Amino acid sequence: MTPSPGKSRSATKRKYRRFLVNQPALVSCADVPGLVWTARIADVSRRGMHLILQHPAVLQSAVRIQWTNREIRGTVRYQQRRGGEYRVGVALENCCDSLLIDLLARETVALRKVDQEVLASAAALREQIHEMATALQAASQASEVKSRFLASVSHEFRTPLNGIIGFSELLYDAKVGPVTIDQKDYLSDILSCSRHLLTLINQVLDLTKIESGKMDFQYESVQVEALAREVMQGVKALAASKRIAVRIECHEGVGTVRADGARLRQVLFNYLSNALKFTSEDGSVLVRILPEDGVSYRITVEDNGVGIRPEDLSRLFTEFGQLGTARRAGSGTGLGLAITRQIVEKQGGKVGVESTPGAGSRFWAVLPVDPSAA
Repeated sequence: MTPSPGKSRSATKRKYRRFLVNQPALVSCADVPGLVWTARIADVSRRGMHLILQHPAVLQSAVRIQWTNREIRGTVRYQQRRGGEYRVGVALENCCDSLLIDLLARETVALRKVDQEVLASAAALREQIHEMATALQAASQASEVKSRFLASVSHEFRTPLNGIIGFSELLYDAKVGPVTIDQKDYLSDILSCSRHLLTLINQVLDLTKIESGKMDFQYESVQVEALAREVMQGVKALAASKRIAVRIECHEGVGTVRADGARLRQVLFNYLSNALKFTSEDGSVLVRILPEDGVSYRITVEDNGVGIRPEDLSRLFTEFGQLGTARRAGSGTGLGLAITRQIVEKQGGKVGVESTPGAGSRFWAVLPVDPSAA
């Protein structure tokens, strides 16, 4: 049975398989004695090879090739220029079975070496992964222990602290007897310090909940402007003490949204108290509420205070990321903005800040109108 032309071509291709070589060689021609050209052998088969020359050569039909201590004779089949190279096809006088066997042996050795290197790299990688997994497990356990410790200690602190605040208020309001002006001043300092300490403890508790993934949101219908005005009333005393004008502008397109009222109030309070802290006396703070892309709304708190240097912007919204201006303005943990970022981002929103030193800052938060749907 006569094989089909297609099968014959396939068999020929298998029989004369080409091996990529890419090695240097020297080429000479008997018709041009004394001239030797440097070439690069691109590939070899049992009956032929391809040479690459950087410059054109006067190669007649019969050529001699010096390669790896071998002398190979052949006949030039074609010469052509390809780009900046000259390609020469050579038909070999004799089969190069021994040469191909050497090439296969070299390929086998090289592949075995590569295989050994891959196995060694894989073993080293597995060891690194195991070490990293062990370290990660230890870090996770340490973080969990730390979170439980902070939550437990914070709760234990809050109970007696609330008692101190309660009894101090009774004394301050003279409900258990008259107090002198000096005593009232001392009681005022006690209340101020106690409330500040309670705020710090609550922030640590919030951070602990965030790190342990236990911060839950209770969504309800919230009128954003009304909630913002409530928060403004809460900081009214601080604003009045520095004669800072606080205004609210709410776009009519932002009415009732789905939100966790307590958490949204916390975001607004952190932004407002931060703005008041860094705004000089007789300054101004503006709360602006605008619709954003149809499914979100933007809250911006803008002040004309000291501003923030560009190199310090990246440290905002990070745990304990107090700047030098924050330490000079008053005490704190540096957790307020970090907690704000977590509250907003865990509801599918985002936060940011723009600031010019000496001209003020603009802190913003974008929240979805319905976080549960987002």
